[in-house]
Order: sequence, then structure tokens, then C-alpha cells
Amino acid sequence: MIRTGLITSAITLTIMAGISIWAGSQLPADNIPVHWNGEGVADRYSDKSEALLLLWMMPGSAALSALIFALLPKIEPMRENLFKSRKAYTAIWITILLLFLGIQGGIAYMMVAGSGEEMRSNEFVRFIIAGCGIMFIIMGNYLPKTRQNWFFGIRTPWTLSSEFTWEKTHRLAGRLFFLTGFICLISAFIVNGIGLVFVVTGAALGTALISAVYSFIVYQSAPDKRVSPDYIV
Repeated sequence: MIRTGLITSAITLTIMAGISIWAGSQLPADNIPVHWNGEGVADRYSDKSEALLLLWMMPGSAALSALIFALLPKIEPMRENLFKSRKAYTAIWITILLLFLGIQGGIAYMMVAGSGEEMRSNEFVRFIIAGCGIMFIIMGNYLPKTRQNWFFGIRTPWTLSSEFTWEKTHRLAGRLFFLTGFICLISAFIVNGIGLVFVVTGAALGTALISAVYSFIVYQSAPDKRVSPDYIV
């Protein structure tokens, strides 16, 4: 699990570093787009130093994410359960890193191609939304196969207090995340502008909220729920 994730991380980070070096060599001294609005249009420009900082922030964020994924199993109280969920853990680890890679590649392209001119890059916004959709689909596929743990999955007081609740909740969450991913993929090609952001945000928040409420409902009749005795102070 960790070995596969670290190997993939090393490859991904090497590619991201190469992209940053290449883009840095192509950028002019100033008038470089560094921010884009919901329509994919550059709305802020800066000099090369800030652009380079932004380019290298992405590999830095990816490296930090990889480090967290590598260390979490060492401190997980339910380590055996996390090991049983290793396929899901590794799949999400790799997917998140690839999403970082895709985002950085798109940003580097827009900086280089859009330098000195206003560049409409709505296609890049669609690409990111589609990437998020793929990530949600992968999560939806693997969530029902996870076991109780403190760091990965739908972690509510009720799923962590009952294995029955955890399993039932993650079966539903898996279907909801798969549906959310499908909605994101379709929306990436038919919805325009800021509406794309609202679709993704609304679908993801809705899935999380429904999963949390469902875990509470299931817990009420869970045969293995842990309930503390009442204390009178």
C-alpha cells in the first residue's frame, strides 16, 4: 500500500517538477496570468516571481499530500482495518496526486499560452470538473469496500461507534459519490461558466450531508451500537 503510493508519488512529483521548470523557462518577465474566474478568463496578472511561486506550490501541495498518506497508517488506531481498506486507500492516494498533476499542467499551459493576452480557458475549467468527477466515481467504487478507521471514509460519531452503521452508510455513500461523479462528468460538457462550480459544490455537499444524516438514522437501530451509561452529576 505505502510502497505503491510512494512510487507513484515519486513519479508524479518528478513530472510536476519538470513542468514547473519548463514553464518557468518559457515565461516572460511580467504580464503573466495567475488567476482565472469561474468563466475561465484570466482576471489577474503578475510578474514572473509570483507565477513561479504558484507553479511550485502545486508540487509542494502534492508532496505534502503524499507525505500525509504515507504517515497516516503509522498513527491509525485501527491499523488492521486500514490495511483491509488498502486498495481504496491506494486508489484515492493515486487519484488525488494525478488530479494535482492535471491542475498544474493546465495552469502551466495557461500561463505560457496566455502571457501578454487575455485568454479564455473555459476548456480548462471543464477539464478540472471532469477530473473531479472521475475522482468521485473512483471513491464511489471503493467506499463500500472500506472498514472502520479514523482517517478515511465517512467518519461520523455513529459510523465510528458501530461497524453495522459504517457498512450501511458506505454502501449508500458509494452509490451517491458514483452518481455525483457521473453528474460532474456530464456537466463538464454541457454546463457553462460558474454554473459548473455550483454543480460540483452542490452535488458533493449534498452527498456528504445525506451520508451523515443516513449514518445517524441507521445507528438508531444498529445491533452493535455502543452506548455509554447515563450519569447523574
